[in-house]
Amino acid sequence: MQQVSTPAMTDMIETLPTPEESLAEAHRRLARVLRRGELVWIVEERYDAPHTTWYIDAVRLGAQGRWVRQRHRYDAQAETLYFLGERPLSDQEFRAARQNGTLFDVAAWQDQ
Repeated sequence: MQQVSTPAMTDMIETLPTPEESLAEAHRRLARVLRRGELVWIVEERYDAPHTTWYIDAVRLGAQGRWVRQRHRYDAQAETLYFLGERPLSDQEFRAARQNGTLFDVAAWQDQ
């Protein structure tokens, strides 16, 4: 059986962003849900190529006044950022996140 490709299917495939483009958009969307000037460290970013999805773990001060690790998923095809949950960090985990993570410039991403 021969697979048929329609113009609509070809257009959809061609319009998917590169991993780098979708990561930049994920950062812009993440910045929208954060407070300007807030301290946030990105501690993990993982790309799932078959699903054109980024998983981003960030450390920030939670609503209860404790440092938390939050997980987000950005679906590049749907152009949607999902919140997957959070967990509190111990003091040791927080220190490790600050040392090993990358400081996320919320204001710079909000201004893009």
